Parts: sequence; C-alpha cells; structure tokens
Amino acid sequence: MITAVIIDDEIKKANYLKNVIEKGIPSVVLKGIATSAEEGIKLILNQQPQLVFLDIELQTSTGFDLLNQIKDINFSVIFTTAHEHYALKAIKFAALDFLLKPIDEDELKLAVNKAIKQQAETSVNKNIEVLINNLNQKNTHKKIAISTNTGIIVLEIKDIIYCKSDGPYTTIYSHTTELVSSTHLKEFENLLTEFGFFRIHKSYLVNLSEIKKYKKSEDAHVIVSNTHRVDVSDKKKEELISKLSSQVIFVH
Repeated sequence: MITAVIIDDEIKKANYLKNVIEKGIPSVVLKGIATSAEEGIKLILNQQPQLVFLDIELQTSTGFDLLNQIKDINFSVIFTTAHEHYALKAIKFAALDFLLKPIDEDELKLAVNKAIKQQAETSVNKNIEVLINNLNQKNTHKKIAISTNTGIIVLEIKDIIYCKSDGPYTTIYSHTTELVSSTHLKEFENLLTEFGFFRIHKSYLVNLSEIKKYKKSEDAHVIVSNTHRVDVSDKKKEELISKLSSQVIFVH
C-alpha cells in the first residue's frame, strides 16, 4: 500500500484520476486533492504522502516551483501533463515518471508500481535533485539519474564513456563506475544524442569525446578512453568518420 495526493488545477481531471485510482488501483490510498501550488504544499505537509501525482502546469506556477519550495522531499512524484515539451526530457533524465493526459490506466499502474519500488529503495531525493539541477541549467542537462537493481545512481553525462546493450538491459561504463540499468539502450540514445553521443553499432552508444582511436578495417572498431574496444557496424562507418574527422587518430 502507498498513500498519495493529487495536485492538479483542473478539478475535473483530478477527479477523473481519483476515480481511476479508487476503482482500479487498490494499492493506492488517496489522502486528498489540491488545485494550486499553495494548496498542494499545505496538503503535502499535512498528509505526508508517499506519492504525489503532480500536474506540471498549475495556474500561475508549475509543479517544479512547488518542489523547489519543499525542503525535505521524501515522497515519490508522478508528473501529469497534457503537453509534451522540454520538461518531459528533464523528467526522464531524473528517472522520474510522467503520465500524459488523458491518463491510460495500464501506464498508471506501471508508474505506481515503480513509485512503490522507489519508496522501498529510499532514492527519491536523488531523482528530485537531478531534476531541479537540470531544469536550472536551462535545457543543458549535466546529470542523469540511472535506475539499477540496487537503487538510483547519479552520473555526470560528460563522465559516461559508452553504453552497451545487453538485451533488455544496458551496461553503462563511466570514468567512475560500471553499472547495469533496466532501461533499454534506445532510451539512452534518445536522451544522450544531443550531448555528443552516437550509436555506432546496434549494441553500442559511444561518447564521441571519449574515442581515442578508430581502426578503419574490415573489423572496424574504436578504442575508447578506458582502453575498451568497441565495434563499429558497416552502416555507421561513414557517418562516424564524418563526426570524428578532426578528433581522433585513424588506424588502417
């Protein structure tokens, strides 16, 4: 069981979410609804919920403004929104969940299960810190929160050397650690491409600035900064050469 509150400035949509939860998700015990950031803060402080369903846009403020005003965040957050924009990427970087309105019940159940697991791992503060940090960077996301089987690990994006696909899992190699995430490599590609990462093979996503050598042979591969050899697919050779033309040593 997990206690929760809903903060949404559209009361009809808040009530719709309330009805979906009460009818289909018995593991969630609702403790109240607020329709503004001010009311939401009071509700959170009074009820001390384990989970907050938080609308991103709240009248004259945002759900992010609300979080900034709470000193000790010990609850999980599932953002709800009717608008897809940059903030959703910031949420993904923080390994937090969001639901697009109208809310799908199956997606809601998955998000709630993730929140229950997150509460057990006591990793909430790390996620929120990454979110606030990245929002304050004005779209320049410098940190990423990565879910692992032992909890949330926060990494500087620039410290990631490469990511390797292992079926449904992804192994992340950085200058400080090596860890396994249950997030698919495609998701990391979507998040990191704009920060200088390139999918050089179906199994590898590489930080271009961490490539030290590129061997242009039949078995093309790169050597990255931790001395690992990473294969390059035939389809990606020309595009990789173009991206690396002034950065690395080419070995024939």
